[in-house]
Amino acid sequence: MVYGGKPSRGCRTCRARRIKCDEGKPTCKRCEKSRRECGGYRPEFEIVHRDQTGSTLRRLRKTTSPHQQQPTDSLPLVFVREEPQPWRRQSLTPPPVSALAVPLAHRASCHFASNFILLSAGAAPHGFMEYLLPLMDTEPRSSALRHAFNACAFALLGNRATADGVNLPQLSLKEHTLALAQTHMALGHSTLPNADSTLAAVLMLCLYESITAKKESRMLAWRSHIDGAINIVRARGREEMCKTRVGNLLFTAVRHHLVSRVLSSGLPLPFGSDWWMAGGDTSSVFATCQRFSLSYSELRVEANHLLANAIRTPELRFQAQQLAKRADALADGIAAWLASIPGEFLFHTICWVSEHDIDVSRRNGGYGEMEVFPGRVDVYPDFVTAMAWNSGRVTRLLLASLTIRITAWLYAPADYRMTAEYEASKRVCESIIPDIMASVPYHLGWHMNGKTLGTPGLSAFACGEEGSHKALPSLFLLWSLTVIKNTDFSTENQRAWAKGRLRFIAEEVGLKYAHIVNEVSPLHEGMVIADGSS
Repeated sequence: MVYGGKPSRGCRTCRARRIKCDEGKPTCKRCEKSRRECGGYRPEFEIVHRDQTGSTLRRLRKTTSPHQQQPTDSLPLVFVREEPQPWRRQSLTPPPVSALAVPLAHRASCHFASNFILLSAGAAPHGFMEYLLPLMDTEPRSSALRHAFNACAFALLGNRATADGVNLPQLSLKEHTLALAQTHMALGHSTLPNADSTLAAVLMLCLYESITAKKESRMLAWRSHIDGAINIVRARGREEMCKTRVGNLLFTAVRHHLVSRVLSSGLPLPFGSDWWMAGGDTSSVFATCQRFSLSYSELRVEANHLLANAIRTPELRFQAQQLAKRADALADGIAAWLASIPGEFLFHTICWVSEHDIDVSRRNGGYGEMEVFPGRVDVYPDFVTAMAWNSGRVTRLLLASLTIRITAWLYAPADYRMTAEYEASKRVCESIIPDIMASVPYHLGWHMNGKTLGTPGLSAFACGEEGSHKALPSLFLLWSLTVIKNTDFSTENQRAWAKGRLRFIAEEVGLKYAHIVNEVSPLHEGMVIADGSS
């Protein structure tokens, strides 16, 4: 592994301020004296195995020729097995892992960590996938979790880079096959089904599908893995699972996947929202937005059952009216919550972009090729907070669409577009869409491109530098962009721009699942309602 200089062991706050840290434990004395909240210290994983990509490698190439690098056989790998497993088909045999240029193997794991493992710092709600760090420290080389991690790491790197003589997609597929086999063995073991590492492996298999899936049929595997994770949680028990920090993080992660599962499918929520919100993270803005999403999913299931009735009896009409009132109350609750979010979690506008600034007429792809849609550009304290804001906005938009569906059912055969309920819901949707779109450049790193000044976030990834487009915030964007693309209340220009951003996420960020959601329309009832058929 090439040497890129002595890594800083200072606290996150001092590193962000670019001042020398006294490295005091448990908190930095410099932060205490200046009355700042100390962001804590990076784990040894990040310090020892920094991402040797981007600016570091460009700088080192100027001083180090390829012939001067160390022999790769003597260097350790990060998270990746040193001994390859036998491969059945010789014609497709990828180079063994130990034969890879070691910086590439390091790069795969560090590239993944720099894109997905978000560490909590300062006042940020929490990180994301933090459970991987303690689990990977103790996992044997042939475990399901290590294979699943390797599969995701090679797949993500393969989607964004090429390696001479190395078939990264094939290597990723091999690791994925081994991960599936080891997971199956673990689930049949007497004790391993209850291990945190087994559940983490299943969640990594979910992520693998988001990175690699190019056909809608692959999402059956994604749903199957989420259902498997839910079954593991049920077998372990919420109270028992949430006794440890890692267990809490895993429970919250499963709940996050569950939200995606029920919103995209319309299926009933297993155990109910109260059960899921009684464990794991229950108080952050991230948890609050999950509660709203799960409550909406329960209302939608009730509505689907009720609106399937062609005969509108007085009793059913009364139930529909009550359901509409509950939807309005939930939407009002979300609006009140968004208006009362503490100051440290508020976004701020860094600039306004006009049609003249971007000159759409001179772009071959029109709005689909633009990084920023005309209007304001907002930045947030961190990506999890930004996702919470958008989750609340999207849930309000979906609730407005649900209200319109109920209104259409109640007023049939009259035109529901002539009702006050429709006009009120339309105004809500048309005000929410620009708010979501103003957050997209932040998620995709536009504010870090030198085009405008950004502020350092409260959270940092486990490897690499801040800035550039990261996979995790891009993953957070998929649902929001899909809703904008599919709702009737988006303009044609807004819809074209959302589709263009989904293409960017698929082709440039490396999340191939974005191609699927870009082509499928609509994903569930209530998002497209203009024909009155919903």
